[in-house]
Amino acid sequence: RRIILITTQIHIRRTLFYAQAVGPIFVSQPIVTNCLLNIPSIINSKSTHHHNSMSPAIPSSPGRPGRSHSRGQSLSEFVLNPIDDTAPTIPPTDSGSVEGEETTLTEHHEALMGAEYKNPNSIFKQPTLATLGDTPFHHEDGDKLEHHRVVATEIVAHPVQFETPEPILQNALVLLDPRIPDCIHLIEAGKKRGLMIMAVVPKPNDGSKALVEFFPTAEALLEVGMHQVYEPPMGSKFDIVECAANLKTIEAQQNLRFLGVVPCREAAVDFSDILGALLGLTVVNDLGLASARRDKGLMKVAVANAGLRVAKYARLTQSDGSDVLKALDELDLQYPVVVKTPRGMSTMDVYICNNEGEAVQHTAEIVRSVGPDGRKTQYALLEEFLVGEEFAINLVASPTTPRGVQVTDVWLYHKLNTDGTMVNTYQEMCDPHDRAFSSLVQYAEGVCRAVGIKYGMAHVELKAVFDENRQKWSNPVMIEVGARLAGGRKSIMAGETIPGWNPFDAMVDAHCGFPVRMPPSFKPVKKAVHAFVPSDKNGILKSIKGDDFERLPTYNSHIMLRKIGDRVERARDIMSFAAFVWLIGEPEDVKRDANRARDEFQVEVELETVQEGKSP
Repeated sequence: RRIILITTQIHIRRTLFYAQAVGPIFVSQPIVTNCLLNIPSIINSKSTHHHNSMSPAIPSSPGRPGRSHSRGQSLSEFVLNPIDDTAPTIPPTDSGSVEGEETTLTEHHEALMGAEYKNPNSIFKQPTLATLGDTPFHHEDGDKLEHHRVVATEIVAHPVQFETPEPILQNALVLLDPRIPDCIHLIEAGKKRGLMIMAVVPKPNDGSKALVEFFPTAEALLEVGMHQVYEPPMGSKFDIVECAANLKTIEAQQNLRFLGVVPCREAAVDFSDILGALLGLTVVNDLGLASARRDKGLMKVAVANAGLRVAKYARLTQSDGSDVLKALDELDLQYPVVVKTPRGMSTMDVYICNNEGEAVQHTAEIVRSVGPDGRKTQYALLEEFLVGEEFAINLVASPTTPRGVQVTDVWLYHKLNTDGTMVNTYQEMCDPHDRAFSSLVQYAEGVCRAVGIKYGMAHVELKAVFDENRQKWSNPVMIEVGARLAGGRKSIMAGETIPGWNPFDAMVDAHCGFPVRMPPSFKPVKKAVHAFVPSDKNGILKSIKGDDFERLPTYNSHIMLRKIGDRVERARDIMSFAAFVWLIGEPEDVKRDANRARDEFQVEVELETVQEGKSP
């Protein structure tokens, strides 16, 4: 009888160990538990006449206190699926517990999350996990912001055991460096798929940064529906390896399974794929080309190696700009030329230089300076000035799409060459199925493949010239490619004008490895326009006229980037504008309203006093 019992138990445990070793083979724990519990009873019933004998209790695992093979509902399950709305309690599972003893969820909250920090100084000095309320996933009843330790108290006496681990109770998605406008839609898409959404904020905002929508605090993210927010110590440099280790710890302690990492802004593009790989995910873009998706010099190398045209360029490393003339001579370029930072964003640190003095000056400013992403810049890029009109081609990448990448919408930029750069006036959405854009669509898909974009959203900015004879745009040349969701609410506008298309659902599906749902056509039913409302003065803002954009017949939404008392300046890059306005309607109507939004907007400023020895 003993031999049969031991042999059967060993066989079942070996089966479980093999299932854990070879991969996604899921064995139901209750079935195995019943087998182990009933074997002695079956043997006893055959060998004796005591049919009412009880099966012997199997002791709790020494490695996980309070757990047994025939365990009750775990703390994780109570948090995710509470029995009722009252304060949940956890029935004791240890065979040595006193009968009737119960433990409140609050007392054992550390089993899922680390203890709450009470000292504000500790919050700033340590990596934290922020939540609203007492539970990590459901915070409808909690409005108090809590900062927890990332590592919860856990005692593991025997880490190597032949037992089934606790089942994964929640799939999760990481949003890296999120912004509020996109977060709302991504959180909603995640909820429809039953995902827990966690934000990772590389540079926490302690409340001192303006525009919380673009630089959100942990509390602001939680208030819009984020489940948890991970932040490194305040003021410290973000460490991707430390972040991955902390997320893996959270994953193990909360019984989570991360399915994907979504980059929410340009500075997070290369980090997101590295973080995904460190978390053990397979739905990540080509790691060997991670730098080529961020560095504009390496980007050109990758695209040129794929046989696609790129602009002539040179890397300039002299801090005094003395290598400008040599580069111009070897590239056989004439003025104007473009000088830019290699890891920029939002048209920041991009200069159109009309003579040697401007080229030398801006090169010297960029080399060895700190770029827009906060990293030290080692060189400046000098490029030929491309002729033609500028476009943004938005795409979604997934193995479930017909060609691996699919163009979803096309935007034509209307810019003015002023103040040494190309300044936006308005951007209009076009039909990607129009044969006039066919060469642009094909080129953009090739660029995405060249830089290794396989999962998620992307946008390719390029220039092209219009061929009057063929009545189509031709000779496209890349400006840059971003492996992320396009900014400026372009995806939101596409979702509102293309029937059956939800770009945020598609983004979540692509990053999680789910099939992406495509509409029958990406042809927009109405014209969408993004108008850039500038300030034409420098100084402290005293009054505003014409900011009641709701008066426009085709009005959709707007955002004010400046308020009374803020410093304003003549608009150059995207974030220096006073306001953005989005319009949807018939083509002639939205263009009329875009001009009205710009022309009727007026500001009065107070000139700043210039301190002695300083220039304005």
